[in-house]
Amino acid sequence: MVLLLVVGLVCGNQAVAGTNGKKDPGSRIGITFTGVGENEVFTSPDLVGAPGYNGKGFWAAGLLYSQGINHWLDWETGVEVSRHRIEVVPNLPPQYDVGTRMEKAALITLPLTLKAGFLKYFFVSGGIILDLEASHSSPIDSQTGFGAGLGAGVQYHFRSGLSLFVNPYVRGHALLPLMGDRNHQKLWDNGVRLGMTLEL
Repeated sequence: MVLLLVVGLVCGNQAVAGTNGKKDPGSRIGITFTGVGENEVFTSPDLVGAPGYNGKGFWAAGLLYSQGINHWLDWETGVEVSRHRIEVVPNLPPQYDVGTRMEKAALITLPLTLKAGFLKYFFVSGGIILDLEASHSSPIDSQTGFGAGLGAGVQYHFRSGLSLFVNPYVRGHALLPLMGDRNHQKLWDNGVRLGMTLEL
């Protein structure tokens, strides 16, 4: 969030020009999709004897709503569903011939972010997310809780009111978990989000 505010202040004069075809602040709805992304599970070093986890990728899709604050700043929210593949590596002595296994985890994410446009086609964004665990048998701790996200990207607004954007981003889930202990596992992911929005 600090980075977002700094960039917004530095680019303020340029950002007032907004983005291509954008005049007065308004609201937009749209859809987003992350087809290929990377994920990783971070565990506390205090956990001795616990299995290891290797992120094997994820995909996500969602609905987006944004409201303009001024010519260069918007707030965004929506809902997103993601599906994660995680490899579980048992922590057993070498004589035990137990292989790894693949598991899946699912999240419902509710973001609340600020998006600052600059240099006509570019933007940075950041904010908080609320995650709800959507898996019945996730291999890791519940990710229900508050996290954070940061991203940047390019966008283009057509005269028709349609907009397209590409948005590389990174997110940390369950940074403030609503359940669990101090050794709570945390899921991080990064990917490239593709989106299409329509002006209301």
